[in-house]
Amino acid sequence: MQVLVRGVHIPVSDALREYCEVHLGRALDRVLGREPAVQVEVHLVDTTGENKGGMDKEARVTVHVPGHPALHVTEQSDEIHRAIAAACDRVERAAKKYLDRRHDHSGPSLADLPTE
Repeated sequence: MQVLVRGVHIPVSDALREYCEVHLGRALDRVLGREPAVQVEVHLVDTTGENKGGMDKEARVTVHVPGHPALHVTEQSDEIHRAIAAACDRVERAAKKYLDRRHDHSGPSLADLPTE
C-alpha cells in the first residue's frame, strides 16, 4: 500500500506522516487485506491559516483500488490528528459498505433447498 501525504498550509513532519500511514494502514488492512496495489492520497489542509482557530483543519483522503471507483472522504476538526482519526474511521466504513454492496448475495433460492 502506498500512502502519499501532502500538506496545504500545514507542515508535514515525519511524525505526522507516520501517524497517517499507521492509522490508514490499520483501517484499510481490516477491510482490504494486504493489497499491494492500493494507493492512498492524504491532503492535510488548514483552511483559515495558521493563526486562526476553530474547526479549520481538514483531512481529505482518497483511496484508489485498481478496478474499483475511488473512495473520497473529508473530515474537519479543530486539531489535525482528530481529523485524521475521523477520516480513517470513515474510510474503513465506506470501504466495508462498498464491498458489502459488491458481494454476491445470490445463494441458493428457497425452491432449491431440500424439504423434509
